[in-house]
Amino acid sequence: MRQKIDTDRGLLVIEYDGALVDAVGAALGDLKSQRFKVLKNAVNATAKQAQAALVDKAQAEYAAKKGPLKRAATIKKGTDSKPEATITVKGATLELREFKTSAPKSGAKAKILNSSTLKLIQSQKGSKAKAFLATFESGHSAIVQRQDGETYRRDGAKRQAKYGRHIDMTRIKKLLSISFPKMVGGSAVLGELAPDIYDTLLENVNKEIRRVMRT
Repeated sequence: MRQKIDTDRGLLVIEYDGALVDAVGAALGDLKSQRFKVLKNAVNATAKQAQAALVDKAQAEYAAKKGPLKRAATIKKGTDSKPEATITVKGATLELREFKTSAPKSGAKAKILNSSTLKLIQSQKGSKAKAFLATFESGHSAIVQRQDGETYRRDGAKRQAKYGRHIDMTRIKKLLSISFPKMVGGSAVLGELAPDIYDTLLENVNKEIRRVMRT
């Protein structure tokens, strides 16, 4: 039984070896022809539990919403012929609003780490612009901040016609934080989970063996 961790790509591969195949076949006896099905079901169940554990680990450290994290960790399930599951952790940098935020008129605040507190987002130079909540024409809302020295040059007349002559033409930028792959980092989080995943796989193999033996 092996687990391969690829910290560069954020991958966790849960796979079997010949010794486990032989052990499962011996435990099944006359039903040993179902050994690969047992392994497939056990590996896939373990991958699903590991996916949930990755999200829980990230949320234990970061004040991030569960939905974006769960969507960033996908599973390629194993088959009877190849009972090997791969958890792929991908995803772009998450918007700041996917974390704990507050956006009163006095300026938006954000909290990235659970160990920290909500902090006011404010530039330390120029106009010392504060962040605020904006809703775009698409209906998408985000925490944004005006960028000193950058203005909307294209469609300027259109913006003034829509919002008025005195609209601030300073460009706004959607604020981002950190991606899920960066959160798990491959190293510490996956390394911490590895022993638990190994034990979970053994439990699921035994559970599948008992299920087959009962049928």
